[in-house]
Amino acid sequence: MEEQLGLLREHRWNQAWALAPLGLLLLACAVSVATDTARGWSDQAATLGIAVALAVWHTWFVVLHPQWWDRWVWPMVGYFVGLLAFTSALVLRDESFQLFVPMCYVLAFLALPGWPAYVGVVAANVPWLMVPGTDPSRVLVNLTLSTALAVLVGAMIRAMEREAIRRRETNAELVAVAAENARLHGLLVEQARTAGIAGERARLAREIHDTVAQGLTGIVTQLEAIDEHAVPPGPVRSRLEIAGGLARTSLVEVRRSIEALRPGPLEDARLGDAVRQAVTTWREQYGVPATFTVTGTPQPLHSEVEVTVLRAAQETLSNVGRHASAARVDVTLSYMEDVVVLDVCDDGSGFTPGQGGGFGLTALRERVRALAGDVDIESAPGGGSAVSVTVPAIGVDR
Repeated sequence: MEEQLGLLREHRWNQAWALAPLGLLLLACAVSVATDTARGWSDQAATLGIAVALAVWHTWFVVLHPQWWDRWVWPMVGYFVGLLAFTSALVLRDESFQLFVPMCYVLAFLALPGWPAYVGVVAANVPWLMVPGTDPSRVLVNLTLSTALAVLVGAMIRAMEREAIRRRETNAELVAVAAENARLHGLLVEQARTAGIAGERARLAREIHDTVAQGLTGIVTQLEAIDEHAVPPGPVRSRLEIAGGLARTSLVEVRRSIEALRPGPLEDARLGDAVRQAVTTWREQYGVPATFTVTGTPQPLHSEVEVTVLRAAQETLSNVGRHASAARVDVTLSYMEDVVVLDVCDDGSGFTPGQGGGFGLTALRERVRALAGDVDIESAPGGGSAVSVTVPAIGVDR
């Protein structure tokens, strides 16, 4: 912001210096018209015409094209030669235009770069020599003093300009360094936050492994230790087998959650295997025919995506088993170019979408939306239901 303000101030000063000669030329014209009453209107009109030509000349080269200053040397040299020619002609016609001559010193430093500016200052004395009836020796002394003074002032202004430019560039560098430091600080904060999240996830993974996973492992071990001959075939034995299957599935899911909490890529097609296992377990639990199909090319996905799709399959199948009274369920997992779609269709009793809905479905929607995904439900009373879950196919680095 400070650099922009500095550039704006510099631009305004340049505009002021560019327009100042026009104001001084206008003043000289007014003095000429007011004091020169001996000449006729035609003579005065010719003088004013030369002044207008000088104004147009200056406006074209300096006011309208400030980008030519200090860049296009020869065009600006031509401008300065024309400036001296017009000024000399005006001074020859009317001494009032001596008011404009000092501006030639200023324009030498404004329009000419480097050492040509000092040559221009010396050349700016030419209009003084055109004043009729002057003493050459006296004029020479005056011009020497005025030229030396103009060179000194011009050199000081040039030095101040260079210092201003140097300071502006230094400030710009400091601002750039400050911005880079801020970026690096933000990067360090982000890395620290990421490291903290990773540490917390690792801690949760250890806690789950040491508590829930170990408990489920003990349950599975105890169920497997029951002698199959100790329990006769029947409802009790069937329930024990289902309980064993649920415990094993839960243990697999806990281990999967532990792995999802830990960093690292997942292997190809693990999501498909997990959903297939969920469908198989559900089919054995509810005794309802269920098919599972995978379309597209399985690809490794981010653990959050895989867990979200798997939880969607489990929640949807659970709702079908508890509420739909379906005779058949079809589950399809589709790998597309940039999304993964899970479709669960049943021929059950159906329902009216938007009415009711428990915590499980609400949690499912929130989990999917957190990944910028979408849950679409199509159903009608007596017409079955179809749930489609779409999430972005966020991959992992291999």
